[in-house]
Amino acid sequence: MPSRNIKIALIPHDIVAGSVSANLDSVAKRLQSIEPDTDLIVLPEMFNGPFDPRPDVLKQVAESNDGLTMSTVSEWAVKYGVGICGGFTATDGCRFFNRGFFVGDDGIRVFYDKRHLFAYGGESRMFTPGMTEAPIISFRTWNIKLSICYDLRFPVWNRNRANEYDLLIVPANWAHARFFAWKHLLIARAIENQCFVAGCNREGSDLYGEYLRGDSMIFNNWGDNIGRLCSDGTVYATLDCEKFITDRQRFAPWRDADDFKLMVD
Repeated sequence: MPSRNIKIALIPHDIVAGSVSANLDSVAKRLQSIEPDTDLIVLPEMFNGPFDPRPDVLKQVAESNDGLTMSTVSEWAVKYGVGICGGFTATDGCRFFNRGFFVGDDGIRVFYDKRHLFAYGGESRMFTPGMTEAPIISFRTWNIKLSICYDLRFPVWNRNRANEYDLLIVPANWAHARFFAWKHLLIARAIENQCFVAGCNREGSDLYGEYLRGDSMIFNNWGDNIGRLCSDGTVYATLDCEKFITDRQRFAPWRDADDFKLMVD
């Protein structure tokens, strides 16, 4: 169980199409004004270049785990003494992946490839789905799980068996036209899993619609929005570990949950 509070900052930046360097520069500027007591920073899905179904565009931004994007994120984590979560467009040289990441200020890197690809938007035609469950990440006494955008619609994929995680982080490119679903799915995942949920959406616009400031949110284990929205779009929240532990002990539907084994093939 967590033994200290942590403070989260969501940075829903406006992703520039086709330019990794422009997106890295944009986030670097935002980091300069992050509140100094922040523990964990969350970036949107594919923050280094938005999803585009054209292979030539994807090739401009897709990188390996040791490319410029992840090397820069690692430098940020050390410089600011924080953990950083988000997603980037990845490749192994032959295939494309919508890849989530966690980077600690101790240099630890953890990756997760998005399992549920958004066929409606053409994602499943260009990307390879992940073949493993998202790992549980231990950070400053909190257990964290990643779930990327469309993954949010699948409750079994995010099921918190025996309180294995405390915080679900959801980097996304979720168009505002479907904001009602986005908000209420975040709330549902928080309530049913008795965990905090942080959804970091992008801002701006792309081929699929608009992404508005204020669409990134942090919910507690009761489904309450606890985020503080700043003028630049950054959202902050401090996760209260003592109240969280008390809530789980006092009201414990997790003890009555069905046991099951998730098969991934």
